Amino acid sequence: TNLGVLDVVEGGLKIVELADGVTEEELRNATTATIVN
Repeated sequence: TNLGVLDVVEGGLKIVELADGVTEEELRNATTATIVN
């Protein structure tokens, strides 16, 4: 996405990298997918 880089992992998506100026909270709020740690 334009918010960051995500990997598909068992149980959902894992945040690899956030775009400049984007917070993890913004990314989480922008998707209905499960974000895992």
